[in-house]
Order: sequence, then structure tokens, then C-alpha cells
Amino acid sequence: MKREQFSVGNYTYPHHSFEYFLNSMNRLGIETIEIWGATPHIHFEDFTLSEADQFDRQIKAHGLKVCCVTPEQCMYPINLGASNPDTRRRSIDVFKKAVDLANVLGAEKALCTSGHRLYDEDPDECWKRCVDSYRELASYAKSRGVVMVLEPLTRRGIDMIVYAAEEKRMLDDVDDYDGIKAMIDTDESFRVNEYPKDFTDLFTKEQFGHVHIVDGMPGGHLALGDGLLDMDRCFNDLRDVDYDGYMTLEVMNNRYFDEPEAAVKQSFDYYLNWLAKQQA
Repeated sequence: MKREQFSVGNYTYPHHSFEYFLNSMNRLGIETIEIWGATPHIHFEDFTLSEADQFDRQIKAHGLKVCCVTPEQCMYPINLGASNPDTRRRSIDVFKKAVDLANVLGAEKALCTSGHRLYDEDPDECWKRCVDSYRELASYAKSRGVVMVLEPLTRRGIDMIVYAAEEKRMLDDVDDYDGIKAMIDTDESFRVNEYPKDFTDLFTKEQFGHVHIVDGMPGGHLALGDGLLDMDRCFNDLRDVDYDGYMTLEVMNNRYFDEPEAAVKQSFDYYLNWLAKQQA
């Protein structure tokens, strides 16, 4: 595990400008960022790809690299398993736009989450719609030199992918690990008592593509050290399988929004301290 694997998303900075976020990354010595596509920074329904080059220049002017593009998809009406065909098509188009932006920014990954259903909808039919959506996105991503990563969510009874085993079943059904890979959000998975090892035991190194590293109660998406999640165990699990991808900090609790840099610094320091212990 290396210092350079730690990346930071703009999730913690929704009350600051994107330029402030980039300057903050420079002050903290962060080299790689993840783009959260949400207002006020880059809401995908307001953003056109004609602006992408300017966005790319702004990031590069700060000497930063982008590892992943993640459109907001939990607060906005986006659902890859929607029974309404217009909703599902619009949702797919949002992720294709994320893939296009990732391509322009030189990002390796674009992130999507579990599709979901209504309680009184047929889960098998929703599952099939999700498989079709992920297959289309995987194919599109490959055509743009990008890989999708699929994040489980934890609304049990609604989300199609909650547990690592469900993600394995879904991605096996999609059957295109070149275009879409597994990932873990440590706080989301902690809510169902799962750690990175639950994922890395099921997926090969080539099938596992990304990590959102965040503490929790569970729940809360807290700065590292502020929750109950055993963060050392998370890092140890990833170290034990020689994980060499990025771990993006996704702190997005409003307790940090006034002074986001302090939360990011606390979290980065936690990881650096863990690294130092490994090297001692």
C-alpha cells in the first residue's frame, strides 16, 4: 500500500467552490481526486461536455490527477433498475455522460450504484433490468477506455445489491469484468457487517476495481477515526491482497461542511500513520 493510493472526492466541499477544493488538495499534498458530479460543482444535467476541456485544464493547473467520476445518483432521480423505461434510459444516459467526462479527464473509472425497486415490484424483473443496464454501460465504457465500478447500497428490500455476494451474482450475470468491476464503500458495507475481505474473498484482483474509504457509526460517512468502523482492519484487508488501486475518501457528513479541510487532513493523517506502522 502506498501514499499515492489515497485520493479525495469533493464530497466534503459542497459549500465551497471547486477552485477552493482544488487549492485545499494542494495544501494537503493530495495528488489524486475523484469527481463527485453534483451541484454546485458539476451537476450533470447542467454540465455540457463542451466545458470538459476547461474543467480538465483547471484540474491540471493544480497538478492533480482524476481517478474516478461519480455522478450524484442517490439524491437525484436516477435508477438503473427503474420499471419506467424513460427513467431508466435517462439514468443510463447520465452514466454515459460520466464515462465521457472520465475519458476527457483521463480518469480510469466511472462509478454507478445499485439499481432499486419499489417494495411491491417484482425483484426478479428489476434484477433483469439492472443486468441489462450494466451490460450497456460496461460496453460503452470500454469503447471510451473507461471501466465502470459498481457500488452496493444498503436499503434492504429495495436495492438489488446490498451484500458482497449479491454484487458477485450481479456482475457474474453481466459477465463483462473488462467493462465493469466490483468495489466497496466501507461505511455502506459496515452497515451490513461486511469488510473489504468479504469482497476480496469473492473477486479476483482483476475483478475488484475501487474503494470508497470512510468511517461510520455505521452510517454517517465520517472522517477516519470519528466512527466505530475498524479502519485498520479495512486497510489490512486491502494490504493482504496487494490492492494497488485507489481509495477515495468520501466524507460527506454535514458536520464537516464548514471546515472540510480539517476532516480531510484528519483522515489522510490516519492513513499515513497506518502506513508508517506497516513500515516500522
